[in-house]
Amino acid sequence: MIKSVIFVTGSLADGGAEKVMSILASGCAELGADVTLVVLRPKKIVYPVSDKVKIVQFTDDGKLATIKRIKKLHRVMKESAAEVVIPFLPIISLYTLIANIGLRKKVIMSERADPRAQFNNLPWKDKIGNFFMRKCGLYSLADWMVFQTHDAQSYYSEKIQRKSSIIPNPLDTAKLPERYAGEREKRIVAAGRFSEEKNFALLIDGFATFHESFPNYTLTIYGEGALRKDYEMQIQELGLGGSVKLPGFASNLPEEINKAAMYISTSNHEGISNSMLEALGMGIPTIVTDCPVGGSKMFVHTGDNGILISMNDKKQLVEAMTQIAEDDTFSQQISKRAIKIRDELQALTIAEKWLSIM
Repeated sequence: MIKSVIFVTGSLADGGAEKVMSILASGCAELGADVTLVVLRPKKIVYPVSDKVKIVQFTDDGKLATIKRIKKLHRVMKESAAEVVIPFLPIISLYTLIANIGLRKKVIMSERADPRAQFNNLPWKDKIGNFFMRKCGLYSLADWMVFQTHDAQSYYSEKIQRKSSIIPNPLDTAKLPERYAGEREKRIVAAGRFSEEKNFALLIDGFATFHESFPNYTLTIYGEGALRKDYEMQIQELGLGGSVKLPGFASNLPEEINKAAMYISTSNHEGISNSMLEALGMGIPTIVTDCPVGGSKMFVHTGDNGILISMNDKKQLVEAMTQIAEDDTFSQQISKRAIKIRDELQALTIAEKWLSIM
């Protein structure tokens, strides 16, 4: 039976959860589902979506925009024949619960981050969403919950766990470059928001030590955020002005990094990093921290397809970078094994898992 489903997102302009939703909505539509994707905010759509997905984007902004968006979402849900509504992120889930009052649509919610983490730097609306959905337990009102990892699932009550599934992020392999088999550029890459949880300060510090022995390598960190000035100052103080680049976000990140010598994530917490999965899927030798909520250790296995290091451990970071730079046989080995993830996380495979719980 063809499913009819509404996905709800704040935007399709940035963010890992938003990117995952664009891939999932497209995958479900390609599998024959009737998919409507509601975009609550008037931001330019950056993430591509299948032509088979009906996009409804609201243009409300400024004062009372939130109330108007919830009313419009209620109307869309009421007029739709969709049996299921799927919001991502706490604040969007809160809006969806309110919009669903009187409609009784089946709501499937999803935890996309580390529920234990303190999100002190979030905008006030997102803090409200986190408070009500996580702290006040409104996730228990979901008809079903989807978690990315077992660790995230274990945070919640047995009541919630009993009506939940674990489904990892999809990889849009159709648009992901194939593994680069040539000689890799002497370039180390990373990507993410310039915020505390990404811990790029550790990466820059570790690179400074590594660079003393490998001066022909450069580091490029793609992203933006509140800590840009701090990172720029750190780079200058370490004398790395010519070797570390902060070019901002890249809309074509996979193409930008495909030939890199290594991809590194030094995060202190993640859901499942999309850029990590893409790096593995392209066979870029990958180093990641074993951080909550367990997404890294689900997919990266030291010596097999990458290197897993402890959080905040500069020594392990530098040793891992050195091993990849010095041992070409090892680098080639983990690169070739990493691309097996492409089959495991193929977009249509993950979309099928979502359709099965609807």
